[in-house]
Amino acid sequence: MAFAEKIKAAWSRRSIRYGVIAAAILGLLLLFYRKPPIPTEIHTLRQATYEAFVEEDGTTRVKEKFTVFSPASGVLMRVHKHAGDRLQKGELITHVMLDYMRPIRSPISGMVLKIHRESEGPIEMGAPIADIGDTTQLEIVSEVLTRDVVQLKPGNEVAITGWGGGNLAGKIRLVEPSAFTKISTLGVEEQRVRVLIDFNRPPEMGEGFQVRCRLIARRRADSLVVPVGALFRDGDSWALYRVVKSRAVKTKLKIAESSGGIALIESGVAAGDQVILFPGEKIRDGVKVN
Repeated sequence: MAFAEKIKAAWSRRSIRYGVIAAAILGLLLLFYRKPPIPTEIHTLRQATYEAFVEEDGTTRVKEKFTVFSPASGVLMRVHKHAGDRLQKGELITHVMLDYMRPIRSPISGMVLKIHRESEGPIEMGAPIADIGDTTQLEIVSEVLTRDVVQLKPGNEVAITGWGGGNLAGKIRLVEPSAFTKISTLGVEEQRVRVLIDFNRPPEMGEGFQVRCRLIARRRADSLVVPVGALFRDGDSWALYRVVKSRAVKTKLKIAESSGGIALIESGVAAGDQVILFPGEKIRDGVKVN
């Protein structure tokens, strides 16, 4: 019997015909209701340098600032110096008239930072006249929360940005030994410590510039790191979803510490593993992803 005739004879049998139709319908239903892979953002784990750092704003200031005061009560002569004027040590600033003209001179070579009193008139002893400083010698003051400052030490490197120019490098010179209370922008009392940072001043920068400081507490080269966006809590442990054969596999791991959105991995995963970033509610163990 020819092959076509065999097919025709088989199709004429009701059971076979209905079975084929049922299988086709079942296949179409499975195809229609099959859940498509969930789109995800996938990250490949690699060895990198891990940095633990504190990031805070800072302000430049002259290292050595001198305020010139009136040495006695009398009549101040008009001050003809202005902010930005350069002075040599011993250069005349103005006079105070007592029973004679007493000269007021600059104690250092530097720049006039501020004139407190310009007009002629009576003045009391100890009243400020001008601020003078050497603007070529600047430092940065950053106010750091006490819970963060404990990991910082003199000599730690600082990356300086956000002042309007290129990136600058600095080092912590001093962590002040006492804290002070500061009210945050949200009205919360905070305990902060001033950290003084040395850096090479670019010519365009002056006193009072606001900067952004990344104060490096420590570095670990060739470390396995993961973005914290891949992590979630699973009981008392940290976990993430690895991607294995296009499926999500929940994996527990140990995290040593985290800083700046990056976590340092102790164990549980390896370099080259692919993990899901920001897993949503649809991501479960075993679901298909792409």
